[in-house]
Amino acid sequence: MKRHIIAAFVLWHGSAMLASALPSPGAGLNRSYWSDPTVQAEFGTWAGMLGVESEALQDDVFALAQRVQAAVDGVRAPFKPWLDLTHTRQSWKMFVAPHRFPTRLQLRVAGASGEWRVVYEEGRPEAGWMAARFRNERVRASVFAWGWPAARTKWRSACAGFARDLFAELPDVERVQCRFAKITSPSAAEVLAGEEPAEKWVMPIEVGREDGAP
Repeated sequence: MKRHIIAAFVLWHGSAMLASALPSPGAGLNRSYWSDPTVQAEFGTWAGMLGVESEALQDDVFALAQRVQAAVDGVRAPFKPWLDLTHTRQSWKMFVAPHRFPTRLQLRVAGASGEWRVVYEEGRPEAGWMAARFRNERVRASVFAWGWPAARTKWRSACAGFARDLFAELPDVERVQCRFAKITSPSAAEVLAGEEPAEKWVMPIEVGREDGAP
């Protein structure tokens, strides 16, 4: 009897893991993500290959994604209480396309003079404030997510947190700015030619000491 109970539990848990790991659109159903140039470039490529308009293709894909998500949710429904209790949900998604327009985080501070200086920038050892924290795997994943349009609320909260730490550590700092450099990944030919990738600064947020940070 005991072995039957154990076998039933293993079968139940294994089924829950399989249901949790089923591929699904997930956060991709938030169409504000689709405004990112990486996503638009991917749709443009597929629309060209299929001979259809990009906007029409996006509408069709969204309708199909809604149906797929509904089906997956139905399969997962019996296992949801167990997945919530054990915190064993599968949140990672497979990579579906190269990220042609990645972001690079930068934090700047300014004192009474108003002159900005960079205290942290990804890939710049000389601007390495709290670099160990930013190398943490979970923080890196969060930084990547904050660079997408749909994450603006979380991005604003993250910037406020960075500002609190900087104000506490640097008494002469009056303002903190968080922003991303949006970069176009170079092609192989551009790399061989030594051409620098084009970039622009996006999603800037400024926090002042008077805004409530210590």
